[in-house]
Amino acid sequence: MSDLRIGLVAEGKTDQVVIEAALKAILERPFILTLLQPETSDPFGAAGPRGGGWGGVYRWCRQVVAMPCPVAENPDLAKFDLILIHVDADVAGMHYADANIRDGRTDLPCELPCPPVVDTVNALRAVLSRWLDLPSAGDLPGKWLFCNPSKCVEAWVIASYENDLPLLVQDLMPSIECNLSLENRLSNMPIRNRCLIRGGKKRIQGYRKAASQIQAEWQQIVRTCSQSGRFDGEVKAVLG
Repeated sequence: MSDLRIGLVAEGKTDQVVIEAALKAILERPFILTLLQPETSDPFGAAGPRGGGWGGVYRWCRQVVAMPCPVAENPDLAKFDLILIHVDADVAGMHYADANIRDGRTDLPCELPCPPVVDTVNALRAVLSRWLDLPSAGDLPGKWLFCNPSKCVEAWVIASYENDLPLLVQDLMPSIECNLSLENRLSNMPIRNRCLIRGGKKRIQGYRKAASQIQAEWQQIVRTCSQSGRFDGEVKAVLG
C-alpha cells in the first residue's frame, strides 16, 4: 500500500509540526505531508512570495481560484489524497488590513461569543469558503478539509501536557479554546526545558521536540479541545 499524500496550507511551519503529529495519531497508515504554504524562499523572508500567517493562506486560496480550472480539478493538487487548509480560530477576530489585504472584503472580523467554540469556527469556515469562491464549507471538494484550532493550535500543545503536568496547565483547561493568551502563557511555561516560544517568536525546534507528546496524548487533546475532535473525525471520514 502506497503512502498517503497530504498537502497542507498553513499559517506557519510550527503549525505544520503540530498538525503532522496529530495526523500520525489519527491515521493508521504512513503518509507524506507536503507544506504548500508557506513556501520556503529565503529572498522572501523564508515564507515565499505570498508571505506567512493567515494572510499567506488567503493569498494562496485566491491564487488557486484565479487559475483557469476549477479548484477540485487543479492538476497541481490532484495528486494529493487530502488537502488541509489551516487557519487558527483567532483569525475570526482580525481585520483584513491586519494582513495587508485591501480588496474590499468586509466579512472579517466574524468572531462570536465563546463559548460556544463552534459558532466562531463555523463563521470562520464560511469566510474561508469565500476565499475559495465557494458558497459554504459544505461545498469543499471531497478531499479538502479545514483545520481550525481554537483559538490557536497552541491549545492542542498545552492540552497534551494535561495528564503529565496537571499543576502547570490545569487552570487553563476549562476555557482553553476561548483563550486568546495561550502563546503568551506558553512562552513562560517551562515544559521539560522545551522552549517553544521565546521573545514572542515561535521556535521550530521546540515544537518538534513536543511533537511526540502531542501524538502520544492525542486522545487527551480530543477530550479537552472540541475542534481537535472535529478534525480527528473529519480526517477519518475522508481517509477511512
